[in-house]
Amino acid sequence: MYETTRLAIALRMARAACQLTQQELASALGVTKTVIARNEKPDMAMRADTLVRLIYVMREQGVEIDVFSTLDSVRLYTTGEHLDATAMRVARAALNLNQQAFADTLGLTKPIVTRGERPNSIMRSDVMVTMRHELNQRGIQIDWIPIVQDLTVTVHPRAVEAIDALQQGEALPGEPNEELVPTTLAEKLRGETTASHRVEKRKKDTDRG
Repeated sequence: MYETTRLAIALRMARAACQLTQQELASALGVTKTVIARNEKPDMAMRADTLVRLIYVMREQGVEIDVFSTLDSVRLYTTGEHLDATAMRVARAALNLNQQAFADTLGLTKPIVTRGERPNSIMRSDVMVTMRHELNQRGIQIDWIPIVQDLTVTVHPRAVEAIDALQQGEALPGEPNEELVPTTLAEKLRGETTASHRVEKRKKDTDRG
């Protein structure tokens, strides 16, 4: 499952970097939308020829996907303008979160994330610092300096492991009986905590329903 998760992360990141719909990417790769949808989840292993076509199509778009340098990480590299917005979209795609969940993870608001992902908007420096710090804590590294028009987003092994565990509905690595719960913005504003997450006892499936 780990390897299919790594390839799913690469596919989601690539599509987010190019702002393609699942249908648009499917057409470019010569597969069906269903194949893309299933490959973006650890439901089905990506075929080797699909991976080769993905790398080729992304390269034509100015995006390099690297799943070969190591057996554990995923790396995306691209150049151009508005790379702060690209970084946010790619990181959110790696985690497979909607905008609200991503905002909660970073301790931001959904409107900030929505604006931050728009190519023509300028991300506030404090938002970028917060995003880079919070993601780095989770094993996702963003290498980008505003005056340099290139961006590298690396999903390190511990991030892949956490994403893999969450997608399978399992406990996070090293936390068999606990789970990380995002701290709400309201809790931070009330001064109750400055941490981005808190640890709670993991609820059993029977407790959730």
